[in-house]
Amino acid sequence: MITRIEATRYRCLERVAVDLPSFCVLVGANGAGKSTFLDIPGLLGDCLKQRDVATAFITRQDERAPRCSTLRELIFCGQGDDFILAIEARLPDEVIRRLLPSQGAAVQSDPKRWLTGLRYEIRLELFNERWLAVRNEYLFLFSESTTPGRGEARLHGEVSPRREWRFIIRREYGGEAEFRVETQARGRARAAHVDETMLALPRAQFESGEDFPAASWILDLLVGGTLFYHPDLERLKRASPPGLSPGMMADAANLPWLAMGLMREDAPRYALWIEHVRTALPQIREIRVREREEDHHAYFVVTYASGHEVTSSGLSEGTLQILAHTLLPYLNNLPALILTEEPENGIHPRAIEAVLQSLSSVYDAQVLVSSHSPVVLAHCKLDQLLCSRLEENGAATLMAGNRHPRLAQWRGQVDLGALFAAGVLG
Repeated sequence: MITRIEATRYRCLERVAVDLPSFCVLVGANGAGKSTFLDIPGLLGDCLKQRDVATAFITRQDERAPRCSTLRELIFCGQGDDFILAIEARLPDEVIRRLLPSQGAAVQSDPKRWLTGLRYEIRLELFNERWLAVRNEYLFLFSESTTPGRGEARLHGEVSPRREWRFIIRREYGGEAEFRVETQARGRARAAHVDETMLALPRAQFESGEDFPAASWILDLLVGGTLFYHPDLERLKRASPPGLSPGMMADAANLPWLAMGLMREDAPRYALWIEHVRTALPQIREIRVREREEDHHAYFVVTYASGHEVTSSGLSEGTLQILAHTLLPYLNNLPALILTEEPENGIHPRAIEAVLQSLSSVYDAQVLVSSHSPVVLAHCKLDQLLCSRLEENGAATLMAGNRHPRLAQWRGQVDLGALFAAGVLG
């Protein structure tokens, strides 16, 4: 699970550093940096896939529009020549156990000193307005008792490294990358040349998983385990062709097949999903998935209380949104990190709570959501909120809901006046 995201001089994020829970809702006005912040895990994944990190910004990724038209746009107010991105994550228990034998007996007896956290940080620098170079890249492990400082966003690997941290990758000022076997307390550094337009972390996939369990895990999470979920409602109105991915897809194109798989493999769980849908759409009696015999395309058939049946092509966008979001907690093998924007679009305010309940109940994945809806805000707990606003200098600031001074006495009422006065929604 990603536990912290930091950004310095990246677009409107002049200096942002926030901790994340397993379910988080970013709220704020349009243009307040929500999408930019939410995109950082996916952006890192795209950078790790490329031989030239600039490609992740200036070309389409997964059918989404390019992140910029010129590289200068990536730097806050166009001032300076570099920006910094960093994430921290809690390691899976299996990885923690594999690292434990390399720690001394005194450490093994104190769980607070176990290596349970990971930090990955990079600095990218703009050259000649035409290309990006990797100036710094650090990957290191830390324990609960040696967590990096919680001040402003910074490159901890450069300015404040601690002796207790276990560095896996150290790369400075465009030089060679140093790799150290992470399952050894004092592994010898091994230098490797990496093109300055590439990140070094992807080399971990060519190393032994026994030597680099944490590096392999975070690489898999960012490259293959992060999904920006944005259901294509027009596509959902059409029957879904066979042969699509058996896993969750970004545009939800295979949603009927996922529902059919659940219906066949776990009928009681499928029935629970229908009951949950009915809390948002009580007029629905049954939801089935039908496979056309002539071409084996799959589509939904929804039966209403009146006995009337409606297929996918006739369902409203709001109904399709509800189906696409409420199914998630009932599925297996979900991505480790799911990102989604404004799931409330097209949904009646009374039905939004059911969608949020579903997104907050995806226990096998971390879910980050952005919204500017006061109804969404009213249905969230303060410790699930991250409030974004734009300052006069153009910098976006983010603050946890339970630390927002003007929300301290808030009790979840939909009071537009209070929310706008607090600067939460505008």
